[in-house]
Amino acid sequence: MVEIVSQMDVAVSADTAWALLGGFDSLPLWIPMIRTSTLEEGGRVRRLTVAEDITIVERLLRFDDRERVYSYAYISGPDPVEHYVGQVAVAEHGPDRCIVSWGSRFVPVGLSEADAAARYHATYTTALAHAKKLLEGMP
Repeated sequence: MVEIVSQMDVAVSADTAWALLGGFDSLPLWIPMIRTSTLEEGGRVRRLTVAEDITIVERLLRFDDRERVYSYAYISGPDPVEHYVGQVAVAEHGPDRCIVSWGSRFVPVGLSEADAAARYHATYTTALAHAKKLLEGMP
C-alpha cells in the first residue's frame, strides 16, 4: 500500500482556501486538467471528465465543513490503482495563512510503489500549486 500527502502553505485564510477546495465538485476550478465535474446520487458521487474525454468516477466517503476536510474513494477510471482513498483538507495556520493538503493511500496496479508514489505526489503538488496561485492572486 502506498500513502502519500502533498502540502502547501498558502497566504490566505483557511475559510478562503476551503471555499475553493472544499466543494466535492469544485475540482475543475483548481485543477486545469479536469474539464467538468457532475454530481450524482444526491452529491455523493462525482463524475469527472479530463481533457482527453476520459471519465473518472469517485464516491464521497466523509465530508466535514467545520474541520475543512473530505475523503473519497476511486470507483472507476484510467488510474492504475486499487483500494484508493483520497483526502483534501485545509488547516488554519494563522489568521491569513493555511496549509492545504491532498493525499491518498492505494495499491498500485502495473507499476512499482515508488513510481506510483512519485506520480501521484507530482499530480497533487502541481494541482495544489495551481490552487495556491489562484488563491493568492484573489483580491
